[in-house]
Amino acid sequence: MSRALPDEHADPPAPARDVVWVAHRGGIVPGYPENTLKAFRHAIRSGAQVLEIDLRATKDGHLVVIHDRTLERTTNGRGLVSARTLAELKRLDAGGGERIPSYQEALELVAGTGVEVLLDIKRSRAQDLGKIVALTEQHGAVASVIAGVRSVRSLRKIRALNPGIRTLGFVRSPDRVDEFIAAGVDIVRLKYEWIERDPGLIERVHALGRPVWALAPGLARDGLDPLIDSGVDGIISDAPAMAYAVPRQAD
Repeated sequence: MSRALPDEHADPPAPARDVVWVAHRGGIVPGYPENTLKAFRHAIRSGAQVLEIDLRATKDGHLVVIHDRTLERTTNGRGLVSARTLAELKRLDAGGGERIPSYQEALELVAGTGVEVLLDIKRSRAQDLGKIVALTEQHGAVASVIAGVRSVRSLRKIRALNPGIRTLGFVRSPDRVDEFIAAGVDIVRLKYEWIERDPGLIERVHALGRPVWALAPGLARDGLDPLIDSGVDGIISDAPAMAYAVPRQAD
């Protein structure tokens, strides 16, 4: 499928095995502030198949894309995200003149590109989950959005609201995997450190019928090869462009 955001550079080569490349926080690359529309466009051009974005609710109930609960690290503002209205947040600089995107803006940017969106839902209040599902439905994005949840309770709520929305479990430890799978999660996120300590963990998740996406945000390209060879189905990376740009060493 051709992408709706063309670039002057040739498409990057495909990895040696079929792995889903996920842009962590929309891609964390110098010159492209995390969780901004500029970063999303760059990640799409660079070959990311999925954008991982962080969602938080504003004081007036809107959903915005920002990782931290406070504003200091990624914007020129101060205080809690939840203490500001959408209009107030939109006046802040999120880096290089970029603004904090709304969830709606992120969905509009991705529409028609063939790229999917993984939501890291930072606060799972019932009203916020309801708004996430409603906006996803309104934008015709049910098939392209994956709801990332941190509790079985949130997983069940999303499934009750719309069972067509796929889910990913941000499990807090490997011993929580069975609980999430029993509740019907579609994808399991594991940290690469867990996989290093227990290589059989991937096989166990696969035996339960679920794919594994590994979180490896700061891992260098040469560190990704063993992760690919371990059998993971997806990699959540800061810079998917980096993962494609350097060819794998021949076996």
